[in-house]
Amino acid sequence: MEIFRAGVEAVPKSTQEAAESLGYTRLQIYGYIVFPLALRVSIPALNNNLVNLVKTTTQAFVIAVPELLYQSVTIWNDYPSAQYPMMTFLFFAYLALVGVVVVGMNNWERAMRIPGYGG
Repeated sequence: MEIFRAGVEAVPKSTQEAAESLGYTRLQIYGYIVFPLALRVSIPALNNNLVNLVKTTTQAFVIAVPELLYQSVTIWNDYPSAQYPMMTFLFFAYLALVGVVVVGMNNWERAMRIPGYGG
């Protein structure tokens, strides 16, 4: 929520004043101008938070209901010879999950970018 609040605050007051001078109502200013710009400004921070969430959580809902780390540790304990391949697989599985999130969010950010606004 804090990300979107910061995005709304990042929209310049002069932009809102310009819309007001054009006769927009407060609802129209926020619906057509402030919220779309705030979303575009918030995407990089949202991207960082989603990547952090994927990296710090051990619940891989996409892969299976039993979490991936728990299963890896179980295999680690039951089969000592499979320790290194299992942890290597776990590393690449998390790397793939984070990669999918990063690529998807970067594509979305690029598609939402406004030329000349915010870099």
